[in-house]
Amino acid sequence: MSIDLARLDRDVATAAAALRDAPGEIDWEDHRHVSGQRALGELASESPSLLRDALASWVAWLTAARISQPMVQRAITARAASQAIVRVETDVRRDLDAVIAGMIGAKNGADARAYFGALPEATDALREPERSVRDVREEAFRRLGIDDVGTRFMGVLRSDLAEAARELLMRTSDVARSAVRAADPPWPIDLDARLAHHASEGWPSRLSWRNVASLMPGLRLRGAPAGEPPIVVGAASFVRALVAIAEMVQRSWLPSAPFVVREPPLNASPHRTAFVVAAALGEPAFHARILGLSTGRARDQSRELRVAFLLDAQLAAFRVAASARGADIESLGALAFGAPLDARTTGVWPSSSDDDLARFHALLGAHDVIDALRSREGDDWFRNPRAWDTLRDLALAPPNDTPVIDRARSLAKRFEEVGS
Repeated sequence: MSIDLARLDRDVATAAAALRDAPGEIDWEDHRHVSGQRALGELASESPSLLRDALASWVAWLTAARISQPMVQRAITARAASQAIVRVETDVRRDLDAVIAGMIGAKNGADARAYFGALPEATDALREPERSVRDVREEAFRRLGIDDVGTRFMGVLRSDLAEAARELLMRTSDVARSAVRAADPPWPIDLDARLAHHASEGWPSRLSWRNVASLMPGLRLRGAPAGEPPIVVGAASFVRALVAIAEMVQRSWLPSAPFVVREPPLNASPHRTAFVVAAALGEPAFHARILGLSTGRARDQSRELRVAFLLDAQLAAFRVAASARGADIESLGALAFGAPLDARTTGVWPSSSDDDLARFHALLGAHDVIDALRSREGDDWFRNPRAWDTLRDLALAPPNDTPVIDRARSLAKRFEEVGS
C-alpha cells in the first residue's frame, strides 16, 4: 500500500519546526512516525521521485535528532549550570551566557578581557557533553548509512569543506592581523574590530527590524524575523539584523512546492542571500548615499565593515575546520584569532553545529552572486528597488560547481585589499 507523501511532507514540516524552535525540548513521541527506520523503509518502497528522496533526507535528519536528543538536553543543562568568576572591579560569578554577553557588550578592552579570561572556566563543563552530542549524531548517521553529512545533505564532502576552511584561514591570517586597527588597551580576539565599533556614524538612532529594512530601498518587509533584533554594540549589530531579514526574505521567494523540496535539512541558500545583502554595507556607496557620510568618511567606514566581514569569514572557517576529526584546535585558533588560545575555550566556544557547514558553503558561493548583481545593477544596487528582482533570480539559481578549495582561494584574494 502506497503511503501518502503529501501528508508525510506536512508531518515532517511540523517536526522540523518543533526541532528548530526547541531542539532540546521536542516531544519525539508526537513525531516518531517521521523520525525512525519504519518511515525510511516505507519510503524506500516508493517509486523514485524528487519528493520521495527529499522526504528520506528529512526523515534521516529527524531520526538522528531524535536519537541524539538526550545528549542535546544534557549539553543544554550543562550550559545553564556553567559559571565562572569574572574579575572586573570586584570578582563576580556569572553563567556562560552572561560571560559572553559581558564580553561582547563591554565598553572597553579591559572589561572585555576580564570576561574573555573567564571563558575557559565557564566552558569546562561543556566539553564532554558537546563531544557526546557530536559522537552520538555521527553514530546515528552511520547506522542510517550516511558516512558524510556534507555529501548526503549538501552534495559536498565535509572533508573538502574542512580543507577549504583551513586554506582560507592560512591565506587570510596575515591580512586580518594587518587590517585590524591597534587599540590601547587591546581588545581580546580583536573584538572591537569584529563588532565594527569604529563604524559608528549615520546609522538609525535605534535598531529595529523596520529601521534596518529601511536602509535598503525596495526591500519589502512583510512580518519580521522571530525574536528581538540584536542589541546595538557596534555597526555589526545592524549587519546581523540585516542578515536575519535577508534570510527571511529569501525564504519568501521560494517557489510553491512541498516543504521538504523547498527546505532541505542543511540549506545554504538563505545564508548565501544574507551574505550578498550584508556585503552592501561594505560598499563606500552605501555609507555615502544611504548613511549620508562624506566621501572620505564613507570610504573609511566601509573599510571597517569589510574588516569585520573578514574576521567573520575567518570565524566561519574556524568552526568548520575545528569540527573535523583530529583537527589541531590550537593552531586553527591562532590562525583565526591571531593568538594561541586556551584549547578549553576554542574547543567549545563558539559551539559548532552542522549548520556551520551550510553557512561556510554559502560564504564561498556568495561572491559569484555579488559579482553578477553588481555587473547588472551597479555598486549601488541596494538603492534600486528593481534590483531585488535580479537578486531573487540569482538567489534561486543553483551555485556553480567550482571546487570549494578554489572558491576559498578566490575569497581570500578578495580580502587582500582590506589589509592594504
